[in-house]
Amino acid sequence: GTSDPYVKFKLGGKEVFRSKTVHKNLNPVWEEKASILIDNLREPLYIKVFDYDFGLQDDFIGSAFLDLTSLELNRQTDVTLSLKDPHYPDHDLGSIFLSVLLAPGDQQEATQSLRLSDLHRKSQLWRGIVSVTLIEGRELKAMDANGLSDPYVKFRLGHQKYKSKIVPKTLNPQWREQFDFHLYEERGGIIDITVWDKDVGKRDDFIG
Repeated sequence: GTSDPYVKFKLGGKEVFRSKTVHKNLNPVWEEKASILIDNLREPLYIKVFDYDFGLQDDFIGSAFLDLTSLELNRQTDVTLSLKDPHYPDHDLGSIFLSVLLAPGDQQEATQSLRLSDLHRKSQLWRGIVSVTLIEGRELKAMDANGLSDPYVKFRLGHQKYKSKIVPKTLNPQWREQFDFHLYEERGGIIDITVWDKDVGKRDDFIG
C-alpha cells in the first residue's frame, strides 16, 4: 500500500536533476535543492514522479509541467502541481510541492558564471545515476572472541561515500539498503567496497 517515490526534472528532453528515493511513503519530503541553468524560458520544466522497484522497471506515478514564464523574477514562489497521467487525464494522482526562484544573469554575471560553469562542469555534470542495493553478506570472517562479527559496509565512488548500518553478532548479515551515487563524466566508474567489523572502544577491524 505504499510507494518508493523519486522525481526526475527534464528540460528540452534532457534530464537535469533526479531526486533521491524516499522509501515506503505516499507523502515524501525531499528537501533537496538544485540549480538549473535555463537557456529558454519558453521551454517548460517537465517533472516526472516514479516509484522505485528493485530489479524491475520503475513505475510511472505521474507528471506535471511548470511554465517558467509564469514565474516572477527574483521572487521565491511556492508552486503546487497536480500530477497527471497523459493516458488517463481524469485520474487524480496526487500533487507535488516546489519552491522556485527564477534569477537572471546579467551579461557580466553570465560570462562569469559561464567561466565558472566551465571550470565546474567537469566536477558538476553527471551523466547518470548508479543505484546500489546492498542485500546481504554470507560466511564473513569472525573477528570477535564470540566467533562472530558486527559487520557494516563502506562504499566510495570518487568523493561520494555511503556507510551501511551495522548488523550486530552475525557472519551472514542482512542489510537490504538502497542508495544512489552520481556518475560523473571525467572520473572512472570504480566503486570501492570495504567490509568492517564494528568494535566499541577500539579501532574497527577490516574484514575484506
